[in-house]
Amino acid sequence: MQVTIELAEVACGTSLQIVQEGIPAIIPEEMCYLGWQESLQQLAALVEAKTE
Repeated sequence: MQVTIELAEVACGTSLQIVQEGIPAIIPEEMCYLGWQESLQQLAALVEAKTE
């Protein structure tokens, strides 16, 4: 399996492109999407400013 992640500066922040290739047939495509959603939510929690 190979994952390519590209970050690019854009006018309103950062563009993120993720390409995942060579996924074994035993792994359902939907699980890949769910896994990335969870990972990106965790990343957002780490980098977003907290307002209290």
